[in-house]
Amino acid sequence: MLRAIKLVAFASILAVFTGCGDSRPTERKIVGAWSWTYIEGVGRMVFTADHRVKEGFPPEDKDGRHLPDDQFTYLESGTWRLESDVLVTEVDNQPLIDRYDNTSRDEPEEIRQRHRPALKKEILRQKIVKIDSKQMVFEKGGLDRVR
Repeated sequence: MLRAIKLVAFASILAVFTGCGDSRPTERKIVGAWSWTYIEGVGRMVFTADHRVKEGFPPEDKDGRHLPDDQFTYLESGTWRLESDVLVTEVDNQPLIDRYDNTSRDEPEEIRQRHRPALKKEILRQKIVKIDSKQMVFEKGGLDRVR
């Protein structure tokens, strides 16, 4: 009996220090491509299993609902994690800056520096109210699964 109590106590302590594995099913549900609708079209967020995230938009003349991920222009990227039932994304616009630098190479340096976007970082915390194979619903808004 004492041995069983010790095993249960050890398992409880181990669960606390390893994070209990409690969020893993939700994490698996998050991984993949998600979309949202805005006035001009449909944006996309891609969450990877290594906790990377990127946000982008389709070409202006295309319907983003039916395009593969590689046809989107990703302007923000960063990381994601779960804190209980809160999805935390930390992104910056470095991909936008890199895109600007690549497309403005032929411009005079003075003009390039004047119009170069400033680095912006954002941390967003969104409580997940519901997540299933079709939607991830937050307290304010949500995303639709692409795949």
